[in-house]
Amino acid sequence: RHVLQWMHGCEAETKPDGTLKFVRGVDRYNYDGQDFLYFDDAHSVWVAPADIAVETKRKWDDVQVLKEYTKGYLENECIDWLSKFRTYGNKQLDAASPPEVHVFAKNSRIESNLMLTCLATGFYPKDITLIIKRNDRILTREDGLISSGVRPNEDDTYQRRDSVETLKSDISSFTCEVIHRASNLSVEK
Repeated sequence: RHVLQWMHGCEAETKPDGTLKFVRGVDRYNYDGQDFLYFDDAHSVWVAPADIAVETKRKWDDVQVLKEYTKGYLENECIDWLSKFRTYGNKQLDAASPPEVHVFAKNSRIESNLMLTCLATGFYPKDITLIIKRNDRILTREDGLISSGVRPNEDDTYQRRDSVETLKSDISSFTCEVIHRASNLSVEK
């Protein structure tokens, strides 16, 4: 059983008029996790970093139309796709909705304990950072932190709820920090 991987893509920079200018392209093959063959866009040749790929390199270098197609795809069509995806991404960022952040405590099943919860809800897109701290130290699963993970709401926004159980007698300072980069929200409660 063997694995052949193919990766292709392009890198661009934004010109003053907002359009994209090609910087470099990638068309690379790996075989069983090892570099096999890649296209050198600047020189329009295939490069074989592995001895096993030398024969393929020779064949592909002799096919002028393949080199022209690969170079054209990387420098033109790939840039067109990148521009489209950038437009979609900007639309998504324009639609960004910041979370509402709520911090609350309720009685635990254990009478002497409280369940402290930080809830972020109503945000879009779904990438978010939510941190509960005790005396400025970030709590983890090892500390008993429970996370719902990011879940969908009915209105196409998302929510996340993290909780930690603590003694009612604990006088530590607990804070909840929420960072939602898409909406430029950073709040600590």
